[in-house]
Amino acid sequence: MNNQRTDMQRLQGKLCVALYEKLGVRVLPVIRKVYGKYGFEVGLGLKEKWKPGGLDEAVKAFVEMCNVNGLPSEVEMQDGVAYWTGYSCPFGIENTYRPVCEALMAMDREMFRAVLGVKKGRMEFTIDKCLAAGDDCCEGAFRLL
Repeated sequence: MNNQRTDMQRLQGKLCVALYEKLGVRVLPVIRKVYGKYGFEVGLGLKEKWKPGGLDEAVKAFVEMCNVNGLPSEVEMQDGVAYWTGYSCPFGIENTYRPVCEALMAMDREMFRAVLGVKKGRMEFTIDKCLAAGDDCCEGAFRLL
């Protein structure tokens, strides 16, 4: 018997993986849309809480929030780009499917877009390494366009 309970984020991760296994790439736009909308809603609340002066302050607040919640992360700003590293997947989809991770991360991109008041298409989030793909950590970059 598994003594560890599944939290809501891990449950969502399991559901998205199961949908991907059943429906393939057809489900990815739906995941992106749903999690992107949710991320934007969360971002509007965080904007009021954090009141960041720019991307650097927003990503520092994000990393602090992650670390406090048991998701070890760090960020480095370089030439206006935020390079983020995460060492634990909140969705528990390690060693599964990179496309599912990329679809779920629409949430973070849209969250930062809302936090910073950036228009659609003016924020980019790239994923260079991914726990879902079997990498040793997640690495990505947030850029304002």
